[in-house]
Amino acid sequence: MEVTADASFRRSPGWLLVLALLLAAQGWLTLQLFGSGLSLERLTNDEPVLDGKHPLHFYHGLLGNRNWHERRTTTCYDPAFQAGYLKTPVFDAGSRPAELFFLLGGPAAGSYKVGLALCCLLAPLAFALAGRGVGLGPAGSCLAGLIGGTLWWSPACRGLLEAGDLDLLVGGMCVPVYLTWLARFGRTPGPIEWLVLTASAALGWYMQPLLMLGVAPVAILYQLWVFRSVRFAWHLALLTANVLALGVNALWLWEWATHLWMYVPYGGEDAPSTIYPASFRDWEAFLPTDPVDLAAAAIGLIGLLAMLRRHAVAATLIGTGALIYVAAGGAGRLWPVFSEVGAQKVMSVGVWCCAVPCAYGLIAIAGGIGSTSGFRPLGLVWLLVGLAGMTYGLDVPRRWDVTPLEIGLGPNREAVVQTIRERSTPDGRILWEDLTEGPRGSGWTALLPELTQRPYLGGLSPDISIDHMHARLADGRLVNRPVGDWTDEEVAAFFDRYNVTRAICRTPESIARFRRLPSAAVVADFQDGAGVMFAIDRRPTYVLKGRAVVTQMDWKRVALSDIEPDEEGVVVLSLHYHTHWRVTPGYVMIERDVDVTDPIPMIRLRVPGPVSRLTMTWKGE
Repeated sequence: MEVTADASFRRSPGWLLVLALLLAAQGWLTLQLFGSGLSLERLTNDEPVLDGKHPLHFYHGLLGNRNWHERRTTTCYDPAFQAGYLKTPVFDAGSRPAELFFLLGGPAAGSYKVGLALCCLLAPLAFALAGRGVGLGPAGSCLAGLIGGTLWWSPACRGLLEAGDLDLLVGGMCVPVYLTWLARFGRTPGPIEWLVLTASAALGWYMQPLLMLGVAPVAILYQLWVFRSVRFAWHLALLTANVLALGVNALWLWEWATHLWMYVPYGGEDAPSTIYPASFRDWEAFLPTDPVDLAAAAIGLIGLLAMLRRHAVAATLIGTGALIYVAAGGAGRLWPVFSEVGAQKVMSVGVWCCAVPCAYGLIAIAGGIGSTSGFRPLGLVWLLVGLAGMTYGLDVPRRWDVTPLEIGLGPNREAVVQTIRERSTPDGRILWEDLTEGPRGSGWTALLPELTQRPYLGGLSPDISIDHMHARLADGRLVNRPVGDWTDEEVAAFFDRYNVTRAICRTPESIARFRRLPSAAVVADFQDGAGVMFAIDRRPTYVLKGRAVVTQMDWKRVALSDIEPDEEGVVVLSLHYHTHWRVTPGYVMIERDVDVTDPIPMIRLRVPGPVSRLTMTWKGE
């Protein structure tokens, strides 16, 4: 039970069995997440996960996977939603795990679910590995794995898991591993320490760069702090590890950095007028809300104080990391300017940084009791009794009662898909009404282009903040204006600009307004309040000025034939403009067609005369 012994699992192989049991328990809980008992059928079949933003990540993962195989980049232009938008590493960070799963296992729902399950299995192993980083022996490392596995199933982490924030969860697990092995590398540098440090940093940067930006200054300050006390080779090795971790992610990190503008800055009447909380009570936002998380953080603080005696560097690095993420999480809860980028979610990462100190503190207390009593097994007895008491007092077994994810479309959604296929054509867009407070699984609409081969306005995600979401119907508001306030002429102009030929309304206000439209007719009334589908009586066309026939419009390219410009020599398309378009033939100029009603301009082609065929390909730089 000695904390500083740093004995290996090879000398105590019995603890490998304990670690295997922890892994088996984590695997069993993971299978319950898929509602399959001990069966692997629901885990490996082709039915997608519908909770939270999992459908969005799945859809963008497919786009990224296809684009990677063709162009060696995961960023692409997607005309299937919102009249064309950019799928980038910034707007939808959670698609990166999906892209990795599809790269390794193929683009299928089964690959996504197996990848999700493997990430769940990583939790006890990651925390046990972090325990080894601070010098815990096999017993302490297994305890750290137990604590980490318990925290994984806490309400806060379950919320992140159901919401689809897998990038934050896996990236968050990399943080304590990186910090503890950074301290170990400073104490006993070697090839294993270097490999763990490099791998944890590389995976962390890949999953969530904002998390690694939190620990990067800590690593730099540590290297400066020990600058004169270690050899040049040590500095070179540490620098190489960090540079290599960034290097393997350089391609997509560059794309991530160049598309940060897609985040919409916070503003409005609710913006905070001061940097201070309204009252002292607001500082409770910097405390974990779940009792298990709070207990782990409190015992972890005691463990950090115990670590200061023999592992001051590790205690400083871990404590600083925990402070950074807890502070960021509290700021996200208090101020909308931070919550806009999801800062409140990183509170869990701060708690995870306390898992290893928590195990260290418990082992230290047990060892102290055993030493002072003269009967070493007494420390183990105390530890087991204490863990049993906390398990009972905090009602940990109830937290292991895993609610399965929603998997598969089901008959009602399949009926919606079938109706859209039968009663619409790809010549026009479908206006889908978003509900910000929709039922569980309402994010499934991100899969509609894959399921129906139709383009949409709305349906991508009800709560994302990019300018491209301006043109949509949401909660009875068309372009953020009550749909009842729109005149028939204004609605008709909106339909023409965005080439809307079908509308699926899901609120009483929208359904009532569309029933009064002279150009709208009901073609389907879906069951269980899924909405009403209207057909819009207008000639479908993606050409707003001039003439052309659209022969292809997907993530690969936009192809036109029989192009004839108007009297001004231009052809305007109902597609949003972005930089880095490549046009063939080369003498055709592509420009912005600005409209004050849309924050994103449309595409304007300046053509000197009739053209038989024209192709546009988007290639980001």
